[in-house]
Amino acid sequence: MQKKKILVFINYFGKKSETFISDEIEFLFSQKDVDVTILHYGENIPEKNVTGLYFESNFIKRWLKALRKFDVKMFATLRYKNGLNGSLVSLIPFFRKSKFDTIYCHFGTNGKLIAELKELKVIPKETKLVVRFHGLDMNFTKYPVGFYDVLNSYADEILLGSQFAYKDLRTYRLQKEKLNKLSVGIRKLNISKEISDSKPEHFNIISVGRLVDFKGYLVALDIINEINKRSINFTYTIIGDGPQYEILSELIERYALQNKVKIIKGLDHANVLDILKKSQIYLYPGIRDHTGRVETQGLANLEAMANGLVILASDIGGVPDYVVHNKTGFLCEPGNVNQFVEKLLWIMQNYATDDMVKLRQNAIAEVENNYCQERLNEKLLNLLID
Repeated sequence: MQKKKILVFINYFGKKSETFISDEIEFLFSQKDVDVTILHYGENIPEKNVTGLYFESNFIKRWLKALRKFDVKMFATLRYKNGLNGSLVSLIPFFRKSKFDTIYCHFGTNGKLIAELKELKVIPKETKLVVRFHGLDMNFTKYPVGFYDVLNSYADEILLGSQFAYKDLRTYRLQKEKLNKLSVGIRKLNISKEISDSKPEHFNIISVGRLVDFKGYLVALDIINEINKRSINFTYTIIGDGPQYEILSELIERYALQNKVKIIKGLDHANVLDILKKSQIYLYPGIRDHTGRVETQGLANLEAMANGLVILASDIGGVPDYVVHNKTGFLCEPGNVNQFVEKLLWIMQNYATDDMVKLRQNAIAEVENNYCQERLNEKLLNLLID
């Protein structure tokens, strides 16, 4: 049987790539029935079947570079915004020489580019287009309603990670028949089999993720500041980097939490897992930021649940899909510091009870049953080659 030719179009390949995307690509490369090529915004890596796109920052330079490989379709791109800025013309030469059975795009913005090239007949209409949305691409301020309309005509499957994402994509007027929930998940080897049922003398509270507004770290420090006023032996670790690093560091100093709170940057995934396994409580006080962005799924939350931590999270975005209040974790009103403080104190007081042990076991089972990456990869493969 002839191998199916699959193109995976991502933003970045390698160290900059999200862990779940790297795992997914590794899985696809391991399959004997498919021939996989990666297209990304970076360097060519021929030995890994990776093609790099380099977009000039200036759109005039993009056009001048593209015109060296003149194609009559280049002028037809001018009816699109992606054509005016030179994005489409930069892609045309690649797709003129390379044909695929399926093109799988991470992020709706990349999917839109491919859909427009299908509309222009640069890519054959029979080429299957699968587009996965993640959250950054569902920003109504940056990408207004109507932005993704072309996907209704030229995408075959649109993948999303949560019910919240489904509602947003319907607001984008995307046809419900094309929408398919296929979350990103946790590798089986990173799902815990045993948990301790003893109460620790010292509580390790942890949060993991980019230091950005919608993750709620400013709220987290308000919560921890209140907890620190009680006679509780604890530390709070934030693992991540981002634009809020300085303001968070200043707030830690203002609250005199230097001996209780630390921010760790630049850890690889293995070291993050190691710290997770030594922690008891995962704190996610996510909020809606000034652009309207919220957590559409939250892989770090799932990773904490998979390791048997008690998760205390905001009732927001895609989080309630897996954090079921009083069953797999606890939910609080976003931004309600007092509610978070009250529940966090209660969790620490009741940590070793049978009900809490059961809740942690439920959390592990939720990940194992619904968010096991290996099962999700198999579902994805079937979608790509079907």
